[in-house]
Amino acid sequence: MIIIFTLILGFNRDYQNFIDSPRSESIFVTLMHNRTKLNDYKSDPVILWFWRSRTNDPQADSFLKTLTIPRNSYLAGVLRWEAKDTKELQQKYEKIKLAIHFDSLAIENFLSLLSLGLSTRNLGILKTAFSLPILKDFRNQIFLLGNFIMLLFLALFFNLFVFLLIKFIYYLPVLSHRLDPLKHNLFKGMLGFAFLLIPSLVLRNFYLTFLIYGIILIFIFNTQERNYFRLCLFLLLLFSLFATMFNFVPFLKGKDKTYYLYQLVALDSDIRINPESELEKEILAYAYKKQAMHDEALALYEDLYYNLNNHRVDVVNNLANLYAIYEEDERAEELYRRAMVSDRGEPYFNLALLKYKKIEYLAAGELMEEARKRGCVRAQNEPIDIVPETKVFYNLLFTPHFSFSSLVKNFHWIVLLLVLLFTFVPSKFSPPYRCAICRRPVCRQCAEEVGEEFHCQDCINKLNATKNEAIEEELRQSLGRTHRLLDRFLKVFLNILLPGAGLIYKNKNFLGMVFTFLAVIVYIPFFFKSYLIKPAGWIALSLTPIIIVVGVVILFFCYLFSFLFLLGGNDAD
Repeated sequence: MIIIFTLILGFNRDYQNFIDSPRSESIFVTLMHNRTKLNDYKSDPVILWFWRSRTNDPQADSFLKTLTIPRNSYLAGVLRWEAKDTKELQQKYEKIKLAIHFDSLAIENFLSLLSLGLSTRNLGILKTAFSLPILKDFRNQIFLLGNFIMLLFLALFFNLFVFLLIKFIYYLPVLSHRLDPLKHNLFKGMLGFAFLLIPSLVLRNFYLTFLIYGIILIFIFNTQERNYFRLCLFLLLLFSLFATMFNFVPFLKGKDKTYYLYQLVALDSDIRINPESELEKEILAYAYKKQAMHDEALALYEDLYYNLNNHRVDVVNNLANLYAIYEEDERAEELYRRAMVSDRGEPYFNLALLKYKKIEYLAAGELMEEARKRGCVRAQNEPIDIVPETKVFYNLLFTPHFSFSSLVKNFHWIVLLLVLLFTFVPSKFSPPYRCAICRRPVCRQCAEEVGEEFHCQDCINKLNATKNEAIEEELRQSLGRTHRLLDRFLKVFLNILLPGAGLIYKNKNFLGMVFTFLAVIVYIPFFFKSYLIKPAGWIALSLTPIIIVVGVVILFFCYLFSFLFLLGGNDAD
């Protein structure tokens, strides 16, 4: 455990320097022999963490809770790791609360508390979870947005796959007859049925099966079914296009330069980056300024302002703050006044501090009042830097070119585009032939057209054998009873397997696809969770309670309303 702590905490230079120094062993020995008390170090987070990592002394945690320290996602991760290994629920809660003290913005803290609150049915824990300001953090936004895109993409694809599968079940008997247009028997029909099942049994690949059955069914779908099919394909292509231009996967996995820049700004990381674009220089300059690396920050800000003509308010204001640090007050005042063209209150506040320094109290008071009007109210007496806006990071993640990553491969695009193009082919099979009496599938050679209906030869022979209209109607009902029972069983069985599937089978396509879409969203985190992205450094309690609770609620309403629509109303949209 000590090795794990040392490796995880190796990021912190102060802590690592303390570990490597003789002072660490000296303090450890004096504390172990009670020659000094932990209370003597209650304001030193490095020593407190050093002591707790070796002794698990709960008193160290109580002192750490009272300290105000910069955001530290690594220490918060260690505490969540401890919470995962702790069996006592109260201890889990206490460790996560201490993790929140170190990093209140980490979405892992929110999800861990949510999972713990749902598993223990504790409303107090849930209230604490929802009080965390997680949406303020850029990493959390990308985590939620990226996984939301992934979830929608997968749900759309599998929803369309379910739609094709159910329509294939509906049209399969007719397709098996179409393979042999001559008169046939039951055995020959079963051969065609088996032949059409080969792709799904042999390929065992969602995309290839999707491609084969999609193209087959396109030539049988009616106009309404084709339109639903096209809409889903278009949405899939749209999400694919968005995913290729929005590089959220490398960012979340910690393999992107934008992620390193985010760490520099949000977590005070000491990573060294060679900025290439203007936006990267802007973020890096702020990070250097935040870390008190004033010379490096000044060089970047001056390059942005004087050489690249970047006169954004944050660049101008922060450069003026650097001039104020170097006591170049005239240059600082000039830049503050240039930054006042915006509606930001920070330049007014900073210039007011500069006026106070020059004992120009009247001008300083007026500027401070203007700063308050613009929402800048601070109790500090240090100049305020303007943090790079979140949209700057978003601009870095969006690329003007396509980036085919592991998320969307070339083959995926080809499949979707190919099937979509086939939907516009004008040729189409004639409507399926089903006996209007017994509803059995029949080929054209076996069907006999009676008005606007098709009858199989067996039903015609039986009807021709009676001349009584009452007996004929009773015979019609009797001949179709078996099919109606089988049809009812099949639609209920499909709807039990997946809510909405029975509605699609009965041609209530819109309602059916809505319910299957919601149900598929529930099943994806269980059966396809590898497609969802966990960010770099992910440590959290199990999310299973969250998935189960949310899934049960969604599935309950999906089953309830899908059966209400299935067992009542008309059979078509």
